[in-house]
Amino acid sequence: MKSQRSNSFLLTRLRPRWSGLFFKAFLLTIIFGVWGIQSAYGAITITPVSWNVVGLDSNNQTIGPDTFQIGARVCNTGGAAVTNVVGTFVWDSANIYLTLTGNNPVTVSSLNAGACTDFYFPVTVTRTALAFNTARRYHITASATGQATVSTPTPRELYVEKLISQNRNSINSITGPTTVFVGQTYTYTVSGSTATGGYAQLEAFLNLSNVIFQVQGIATTYTAPAGGTNDKFYADACGWDNNPVSGTYKSCIGPVNYPGGKAGGDISTTYTVKILSTGVTVASTLITDFSGSSYHYNNDYGVGVNSITITALPSLPNVALTKSVSPSGGAQIVPGADLTYTIAFTNNGVALASSLVIIDPIPANTDFKVGSVTTNLGTTGLTVVVAYSNNNGSTYVYTPVSGGGGAPAGYDRNVTNVRWTFSGNLSQIARNNTCSVTVVSRIR
Repeated sequence: MKSQRSNSFLLTRLRPRWSGLFFKAFLLTIIFGVWGIQSAYGAITITPVSWNVVGLDSNNQTIGPDTFQIGARVCNTGGAAVTNVVGTFVWDSANIYLTLTGNNPVTVSSLNAGACTDFYFPVTVTRTALAFNTARRYHITASATGQATVSTPTPRELYVEKLISQNRNSINSITGPTTVFVGQTYTYTVSGSTATGGYAQLEAFLNLSNVIFQVQGIATTYTAPAGGTNDKFYADACGWDNNPVSGTYKSCIGPVNYPGGKAGGDISTTYTVKILSTGVTVASTLITDFSGSSYHYNNDYGVGVNSITITALPSLPNVALTKSVSPSGGAQIVPGADLTYTIAFTNNGVALASSLVIIDPIPANTDFKVGSVTTNLGTTGLTVVVAYSNNNGSTYVYTPVSGGGGAPAGYDRNVTNVRWTFSGNLSQIARNNTCSVTVVSRIR
């Protein structure tokens, strides 16, 4: 009995402890479960990707640069895609000498988990000496469906400096297409150079209209420091103070972002861009820097290879045809055998393909098989009319008959061409459908 009471007492003492441990484990399960659920959602962040210094030529404000790209990077740090990502440039103070040009806001339809996109807004300085040493405060916001709006730090401002033309900064080449099509993606590469050792602050960019172009990625390399790279056109090499209320505003305070606190030398920047709309634009290249105690720009600005004229045209369809035969050439084919010809077609372009016509000639020394034409249009919604020619395509009014032209029963030797005329539009979505036409002919 004593032993039983002891055991009973022991179990009674243990039950609350085990119950507490179970509760803690249950609580942790809930917490981790909630964390797991949260990671399945999108979450956006935003950071600046451009310099706060803009300006005009110090001696002659009618020449040199007057437009600067101001941007921010929006990243999706969550575990699921976000949609309807909108970047908006917001002025926080007034200044008649600084104006925003181009589109505002700008939108990206979706942003995958872990992906980033840059929003750029052109800001133009009025060409007057009165603009010097003035500023205008701003911030950039980003929003997305189901997401709280995020903002770049405030206060921040664009400060108009006196820029000195400097021959150490120059543009060597701009490569990329001059005719582009809406909806397509292209690359442009700008090659330039600065002083051998580079500068504490450096921007080298192609001024692209955000009405026509959406920048999808930037890849930059420098020779100073050796092997230096960047995913922006702005190199904050020294650790620049952008805060206008700071006592060290517009100076290097660190930490440095490149060894030695400078970046430059030979510069190569490749832009990946998507074409948003039609138009003609001149994209100029600008190099600005801070070195010593002054600000500079490339003295070849506006001359030589400094700019490129780009014409953006409406998107075009791109219909691809692939023809095959069965049995193939590797098989033993004898007179009297049927050959099945299949033409598969897709639209690899962005625009709809309309008024689509496919014509297939009947191969020499074969006879068309009456009733062999088939058409598979998947879910494209196209309709088709099939016609036949007996005069090598001059007209399509012939009706095939069995034994026509002396062919065996079931075949017609008079048929020279088959034509499929489609009504409706073939979209890019048709890539996911099986679209094909088929005709059979017999070896004589």
